[in-house]
Amino acid sequence: MDTQRTKSRGWSWEATAAVCCFGGGIVAALIGSVLTAMTWFLGAQLHPWIRGAGTALLIATIPLLIFSGYCLDWGERKKKASLERH
Repeated sequence: MDTQRTKSRGWSWEATAAVCCFGGGIVAALIGSVLTAMTWFLGAQLHPWIRGAGTALLIATIPLLIFSGYCLDWGERKKKASLERH
């Protein structure tokens, strides 16, 4: 009987960083949107930091998603380089 085995590789740090940054970007966008919407409906007088925190989280979304893509590309380049050597 012919059995095939697949190599079970653990996650590289690039893939882990990509997943964390992607998840963080999505969470930052959601929380930032909720905080910003709260200031629209309840008024900025509720707490002066809510509007700033919401805006900061919305702005932080973009670099987190960009870094996530960069980490995925970096992991793919490492994988291709190691396959070409063998």
